[in-house]
Amino acid sequence: MESVMVDSDSHELDSEEKAEVISLLPPYEGKTVVELGAGVGRFTAELAQRAAQVIAVDFVEDVIRKNESINGHHKNVKFLWADVTSPELDIHEDSVDFIFSNLLLMYLSDEEVKLLAEMMIKWLKVGGYIFYRESCFQDSENSDKKYDVSYHREPRFYSKVFKELCFVKDDSENAFELSLLDCKPTGVFVFF
Repeated sequence: MESVMVDSDSHELDSEEKAEVISLLPPYEGKTVVELGAGVGRFTAELAQRAAQVIAVDFVEDVIRKNESINGHHKNVKFLWADVTSPELDIHEDSVDFIFSNLLLMYLSDEEVKLLAEMMIKWLKVGGYIFYRESCFQDSENSDKKYDVSYHREPRFYSKVFKELCFVKDDSENAFELSLLDCKPTGVFVFF
């Protein structure tokens, strides 16, 4: 990501990264998708092209409004200015087919990750998917910890959080499976 921010070929690198991430996603054609931490919409347009509905959520009002100005022409996208960990987030139980999150959980505390994971499991329909991609293990070499608010956890932290929730759900008719899809030397991990 750092190279995307400072490289003169950043647009090309961004396109390559987006294509790689999109290639890892489960089928979501005609489905309801929630994009958590949507930001300015790096993935919103891609998701909107195939989904029946996309709910793009971000807690920074200017950022989600920028996303809306870029992607508002997609009539199947709803833009929400909200904290993803807020219990008041207007997403109903058993209403979502696919939840997408790219480099979001690393900005949440351990307790917020656990709370959000619980909420995601509740939102998900039977047969649905949660996709999250996180930077793990180490902080950026160039980051100033004074201003860096990210938590670069080991992948097993996320696995443990979701596995504990999956076992709770297994008591009902629903069953969940957690898979590590991809592991990059850069410490970026992709989970389903």
